[in-house]
Amino acid sequence: MYIVIAGLSDIGRNLADLLVKEGNEVMVIDRDFAKCTEMADGSDVMVITGDASQKSVLEEARVKSSTAFVAAAGDDSENLMLCMIAKEVGARTVISLVDESEHEEAFRQAGVTFQVNPDMVAARHISRMISQPYIKAFITCDRAEIFEIEVEKGMKCVGRRLSDISAPNGVRVLVVQRKGKYLGEDGVIQPGDWITLIANRESARKGAEFMYKWFAKG
Repeated sequence: MYIVIAGLSDIGRNLADLLVKEGNEVMVIDRDFAKCTEMADGSDVMVITGDASQKSVLEEARVKSSTAFVAAAGDDSENLMLCMIAKEVGARTVISLVDESEHEEAFRQAGVTFQVNPDMVAARHISRMISQPYIKAFITCDRAEIFEIEVEKGMKCVGRRLSDISAPNGVRVLVVQRKGKYLGEDGVIQPGDWITLIANRESARKGAEFMYKWFAKG
């Protein structure tokens, strides 16, 4: 994938590093020459020192052919402007950091594909670590959440067939993996297996109860 990131904030820089390490082609745009030089010298990230609010700069960064454009600048007003200009230039998928929840509607009306509130993401992760320690990773979308759970000894699901674990409406077990292979409906769940499931927003409570029933220890 080819991703363009506007803004070398802490999140922008860390995101660029992660994407490159996963084998993606990443272009970063920032006005700060020193930050751009540091990024270029210390990684395989491509860098343009310039103003991402200028269409000519976005065209130089090949935003139109990118898989996604990410606005990770300093504040919501700047990120919103960058997203709008990126869409004018032809960006197909536009993602933005949004610090203030009251600004989310403005981003939606501007056609921003995804919005990320860093404070809320951190809060959700900490909340999950406290209330649902069996969840190893999760992704929050507008209409659903996807969870990854590593099966451990003592969980109620151990020794049960996948077909025995009936999920409520709005919750679905997507896959069960064991050493890179997928288990069928008759597969018996064992410690070390990884379970991926999805729950829609309307079934959030049912999803939490389902996960507690099968994956909490004791």
